[in-house]
Amino acid sequence: MSMATRIIRPEMTPSPPIELRHMMGELYVTIQRKEDYIEAKWQGHITADNVVCAAKAYLELLRKDPCPKLLNDKSEVTGDWQEANDWLQFEWLPQALGAGLRYMAHVYSFSMFSRLAVRELEERITPQLSMKNFYERRLAEEWLLEQDDTTAGRRAATA
Repeated sequence: MSMATRIIRPEMTPSPPIELRHMMGELYVTIQRKEDYIEAKWQGHITADNVVCAAKAYLELLRKDPCPKLLNDKSEVTGDWQEANDWLQFEWLPQALGAGLRYMAHVYSFSMFSRLAVRELEERITPQLSMKNFYERRLAEEWLLEQDDTTAGRRAATA
């Protein structure tokens, strides 16, 4: 009887989640490194300032632990954050791309204002970033997991 070789891999110690809260203590986003992507899970009423603060926190995590995929789940939010789109396009996007972001799956909110803000953002940041919007988190995650860096590399070379 032969013994199968067993490769022991060190456990990846996940970074603790980043939790951002409103001044009164209500949680509005949790940013966390998952196995194959970084997840930003939003909740409650959000503003443009909240989006900018979260985007800065995301950049810090991305620089420490590079990952080409972001699952941005705003399915449980309300609020109009469209005023953040200029900053996201001109400040955040170049930094996020420079730190390795290539794909963003966005899960729509049921809030019309939030949906309009993300649709405008998508027009601004594609094709530099491969971004797709979804009504269901499961579909967003499936799409994100199907993406690979060779596609992004070809797209960046032709942009």
